[in-house]
Amino acid sequence: MEYVSVILCRNCGSRYVEVNEWTQDKKAVFHCRTCGKKEIVEWFTLGRCQVTQTELQKARDTKAKPGKYER
Repeated sequence: MEYVSVILCRNCGSRYVEVNEWTQDKKAVFHCRTCGKKEIVEWFTLGRCQVTQTELQKARDTKAKPGKYER
């Protein structure tokens, strides 16, 4: 079995996070389509694949939080 990380918006919990722009120095701008929050990210980007709702819920249940990290 293979595992992938899922990016979730920390503000609203949405799974609808995408890169829809880049800074002039080629940093990705992560954007939540649900609440509109944006974050500049330097060394990471996003890929897409299909997952079941069950698997997506597992990702939400194990998300990293301040002081708690999922490995």
